Amino acid sequence: MGKASRKKQEQRARKASSVDVMDGGDPRARGEEALGRLLRSNTPGKISLAGAYAWGYAALGLAQQEGTDPDWHQEIDPLDILFLGTAWPKGFRDELEFANARDAWLRLLRGTVHGKGVQHFIREAVSVSEELGLPVDDVELMLALTGRLEAAGLDQRQLPRRLLPEVALQDCRAAHGPSLDLRLPDPPEDVKKRVRRFWEDGEEPWADDSPQAVLRDGLRRFHDMGLPVEDDSGVLLPALYAALMTKPGELLEDMGEHAWAWAVSLDEASPLVPVLDILLVAPELELSVAETLGHLFAVPAFTEPFPSDALIWTSSPGLALPRLAFGLGIPEVSTRDQAITPDLLDWVGMRTRMHLSAAARSNAADLDIEETDRAEETDSQRKEPDERWAERRESVRETVRQKISKASGSTAAGRRRSDRPVERIWNADGSSEIWISTNTPQGKELKEALESQINAFRDKFGREPAPDDPLFFDLDADKPTRITKKDFDDMLRRMAERAAEMGVDPAFFHAWREVGYVVTEETRSGFTTAEVIAFNRALARHQEACE
Repeated sequence: MGKASRKKQEQRARKASSVDVMDGGDPRARGEEALGRLLRSNTPGKISLAGAYAWGYAALGLAQQEGTDPDWHQEIDPLDILFLGTAWPKGFRDELEFANARDAWLRLLRGTVHGKGVQHFIREAVSVSEELGLPVDDVELMLALTGRLEAAGLDQRQLPRRLLPEVALQDCRAAHGPSLDLRLPDPPEDVKKRVRRFWEDGEEPWADDSPQAVLRDGLRRFHDMGLPVEDDSGVLLPALYAALMTKPGELLEDMGEHAWAWAVSLDEASPLVPVLDILLVAPELELSVAETLGHLFAVPAFTEPFPSDALIWTSSPGLALPRLAFGLGIPEVSTRDQAITPDLLDWVGMRTRMHLSAAARSNAADLDIEETDRAEETDSQRKEPDERWAERRESVRETVRQKISKASGSTAAGRRRSDRPVERIWNADGSSEIWISTNTPQGKELKEALESQINAFRDKFGREPAPDDPLFFDLDADKPTRITKKDFDDMLRRMAERAAEMGVDPAFFHAWREVGYVVTEETRSGFTTAEVIAFNRALARHQEACE
């Protein structure tokens, strides 16, 4: 296509986009018409980005009609649907395999014309969301978006077979993990000394933000719970993951599965991958813990700070679109649950991970009950759910999962009991509560401050706050309205400007604004090690910038 033709096509796309909402037409009707056209003009294996979205949308509807849609389908957004369509009719064992495959595929498209098409798709999705006033993952919006893709030119270029997931992800680490033929680095000459020091050192993981320090902390937690931390290399990866990424409410029985998903989710170019690959293959190669540590000490990244990409959970539906949107300069993505901003992305991922794990356990229990009730049915009638759950169990290394589950039962991940005045108590489904100890001066001060805020709500609105009402609200609004991120950021900027008068480092407020939370001695127990590391790094950057 020449420059003139391309320019005309872009003009048509912009014109169609501006007319869609303004012409008084029905976005749903246009979406249904476009869906039919795209399904007729695209077939699996011969598909454009717009066609992939249409097939993904149709696959969702079919699964819903047949009652075979898993819980994680409720969490997907338009970009997830597009990827689902590129892979259809192939299915996925669970949300972890799906999300890792999605991200690996999106990485393959970077720098290609199809990668630019994905960026255009994301802009269209957010644009439709803003114009219709609907969350980006709303069902009505997803159908309306279908009516915009042809005008945007996303039906014009077919994806080559080499970039379709079936071919492109055939030997992908994110889908299959590292090869067992992986050549492990030779241990250093002083390996025995290093291993001995590893077990003896007592530095906190946030003081030395390296995999070595965090792994040691995780192994201590597991040791306190009775796991064989010095005898079985299968506990090393879950220990690293648990100490770095998990909230206290997450169950140990999920650690093996989640640790595996997190480890294979990283871009193969990440310096942490050699460390994670050793941890992934060690139990299968029947390496001892000491042997595994010896190989780890041969990798520089084991004793260096964690790369930033390893501190964020990405292996869930609904996370890729906002993450890529932020990279395009889009400041906010509206979803059914909340408006996501860059500082909230990791929190949303954590909550989705915990929520879907709780739902999977509930469904597994329901399946067990159904199987008992149908004990008289034939083998052929019982085969499908059996196979489905067998495949799910095979998504992680069986030796790791069994050892963690056997020792843990349904207990939460180990965390030293906090004596802080304020602590967030996490539930297994991702919900949480704030616990305030009024036995400490800080706790009493916080309790008084919250009571003062409640009184301010009563004075402003003449009633008691309801459970869904914001405790911190817009003072100028007639109805209880949560303060916006912009308002909160502006407040933190003003506090940073007056920080010197208060005897506080202004970098403290700038870091708070960047990551979306603040870590202090009193609040540290409510955060993961990854969150503490991220805050400390932001604080250090702003301190350096203020010098």
